[in-house]
Amino acid sequence: MNEISCEVCMDLMPLVQDGVASEDSRKAVEAHVAGCEACRAQYKGKVPPAADADKALKKLQRKLRFAGLFLMMLGIFAGLALTAREGMFYNLLIMPVIGALGYLVFRKKTLYELPVLLVVMHLAVNGINWLRGLEFLDLYSIFFFTVIYIVLAQVGALIAALFHYAFQKEGKK
Repeated sequence: MNEISCEVCMDLMPLVQDGVASEDSRKAVEAHVAGCEACRAQYKGKVPPAADADKALKKLQRKLRFAGLFLMMLGIFAGLALTAREGMFYNLLIMPVIGALGYLVFRKKTLYELPVLLVVMHLAVNGINWLRGLEFLDLYSIFFFTVIYIVLAQVGALIAALFHYAFQKEGKK
């Protein structure tokens, strides 16, 4: 008799267990199960529990949130590096994207967590520039640019929230 693979054995097992498989199929499964520990455990019902799908989903969501937070911090840093330079108008594009990422990471907490993050990062970047002896902004300029960046980021978060709401409603129809 020809030896069957584990995949074929797994396909035939339910038929053999229900008693509807042909005699040849039953013999092939029993011969395979006699020599394969994993298939024998499956055949006898001693299968280890499958991975918890909810736990795996939570772990994936945690990793995606961490990646989103990392990208958001990188974007904030890049946007702040452009402040008071000739390319600072790219922040009109960067900050709404950061806001959308912020919504994906923080959801409703974006309303207050993103502004705090922007203020802290802006102060930190200017403090580092001051310590290194590079060009830095005065407090009025920091406040002015931070308010503009917060507004742009909140617009991006609002757009992301509206898309989330729209697709959530669409999925329920």
